Amino acid sequence: MSARFVIALMPAILLTSCALLGQTDLQLSASTTTLRVGETIQLSVKQRQPDGTMRDVTDPASGTRYYTTGESLLIPEPDGRVTCIGTAGKDRESAVIGAVNGKQTGSVRFQLLPAGPGPGLEVTVDKATLQQGERVQLHVFLSSATGGRKDLTATSTGTRYLMFAGQAFPDPSVIGVSETGLASAVSSIDSYNYRTVLVFVRNGGSVGWIELKVVHA
Repeated sequence: MSARFVIALMPAILLTSCALLGQTDLQLSASTTTLRVGETIQLSVKQRQPDGTMRDVTDPASGTRYYTTGESLLIPEPDGRVTCIGTAGKDRESAVIGAVNGKQTGSVRFQLLPAGPGPGLEVTVDKATLQQGERVQLHVFLSSATGGRKDLTATSTGTRYLMFAGQAFPDPSVIGVSETGLASAVSSIDSYNYRTVLVFVRNGGSVGWIELKVVHA
């Protein structure tokens, strides 16, 4: 990512984050707000109604979308599950998960710690740096207690891919992943020097992740 882009983008991110974090129209809660790397927690989102009652809007079908202030640290899934994927090499870090439903917003801050269970899925790729328009194959494996590995790359096995490209919300516009785990880079990254994409993978109760980069051809 170019320095020019970072400088141009930061005011927009700061303004957006301040606007979202400054409002509390939605009430977000979780059984714990401390997570170790690899741990997942389910959020609960409640919306106050005109008569004073609270409506559960956790389900994305209600219009709720989730965002993160640190996609290399804390990942929200569309159903409100939140997973810690890193602490940036620190003994303790923090990040915010927010929710947006129409014009209403809310957020909750998580404390993140290392030395957790880590990824349960092994996610690899033929190469992690793609040129514009290039495709590479992802591989997802689940190890068994007996030492074997089960291939869970295809979405038909229950695997789901979620991409983050620096915009706080899930964004498959830079790299898309097919049903067979084929990662395809966008044909042009315009004036960016490069784009990084965090690919988060879930299959049942197991998660994994990998970072990919797109560069000019």
